Amino acid sequence: MEHRGQSPIKFKHQKREVILSLLFVLTLLSCSPLRVEAGDPGLSEDSNHFLLYQGKPFNGIFVVTNPIILAEVYETEYYKGVPHGRYTAKKMDGRILEERNIRYGQKHGKQISYFENGNIRQSSEFDNGKPIGEYIDYFDNGQMATYQTFYDSGKPKVSKKWNRRGQIYLNHVFMESGESFGRPGSKLCEPIPEEKVSSQ
Repeated sequence: MEHRGQSPIKFKHQKREVILSLLFVLTLLSCSPLRVEAGDPGLSEDSNHFLLYQGKPFNGIFVVTNPIILAEVYETEYYKGVPHGRYTAKKMDGRILEERNIRYGQKHGKQISYFENGNIRQSSEFDNGKPIGEYIDYFDNGQMATYQTFYDSGKPKVSKKWNRRGQIYLNHVFMESGESFGRPGSKLCEPIPEEKVSSQ
């Protein structure tokens, strides 16, 4: 008798745990953004080039896969039909090649890209599409190739470029009015003697 009386109680507890587990899974699924692959028949554009899914402005992650030529996957977060959030470009094996932050279609925040060897290719920062802070390009060996800074207006303030041997060939300082000072052109500002290069 006692055993029969305990069975329904155990069953109620099990039923409750199953229901709670299902609710938890549904919550996770509802919090996960919608992922839609390029070529999905539900995708379209309106006259203003907003991305639509099943006739409504798309909210979620738009995925483009390029398996044959570059073996890369591109993922862009969208909000109300406009790129907004994070953009990533990855190799098929998961290696990240590029990370961008986007705000209503404009670059916003940190932007960074990588060579396939993992070294940084480029780093920059934007404020609603306007460059701010430092913009730096690198060669695949880690040496700096380009360095730029900007005024609050987004106009360039300083621009420097080096070749792969570390020789600077452009060194410009700009006034906000657009006037510039420095050494432009293809001639090296301070060539490194061949003897030094070969001895290193």
